[in-house]
Amino acid sequence: MLTNSIPKLLQEAREVRQALAAIGAGLPEEISAAGMDARIAELEAVGGELDALNVDRTRLVNLKREKAEAASDYIVQARAAVKGIFGADSSEYDMMGGTRTSERSRTKKKEGGTA
Repeated sequence: MLTNSIPKLLQEAREVRQALAAIGAGLPEEISAAGMDARIAELEAVGGELDALNVDRTRLVNLKREKAEAASDYIVQARAAVKGIFGADSSEYDMMGGTRTSERSRTKKKEGGTA
């Protein structure tokens, strides 16, 4: 299980690579500075790709938010136009999702006198 952060892991991999280069002979063929270099390069390449995707994702999230705000503003403008033209108690305003004034609940007066 990988518990280190990627930058910390890359730093450790570079230190191990230097040690492998210094040790040189006596290790199995599969364990070498060149092998560590390849793994470092692969990890850095994938990290770069991921960073680019995160930049694109952030851009798209921001664009989605802007489009949602524009749609919301348009809805408010459309309702206001219908309310202004047809009235707050019209069926047209009701069709736009507005609450007709005749359908609004009335506030009830509190009973009781002043003390």
